[in-house]
Amino acid sequence: MLQSLYKLFCISIAMLGPFAAGALWKYVVEPEIYVIFLAGGLLLGLAGLCGFASTERAERAQFRARLAIWRRG
Repeated sequence: MLQSLYKLFCISIAMLGPFAAGALWKYVVEPEIYVIFLAGGLLLGLAGLCGFASTERAERAQFRARLAIWRRG
């Protein structure tokens, strides 16, 4: 259950990070400052995707280990 909550959190960060960076385009006046927010939003989105992928990989490895034990009998 906690893994599912963590995956939901990571996916929401992956979507909302770049969205927030794009939404700030309307409010930030100077392009140099906007580049900082854009980089932060994109890196936040990448971090969310990496967190989701690592959780998926761990779940897959755990499932395969349990399946191997079950097949052995």
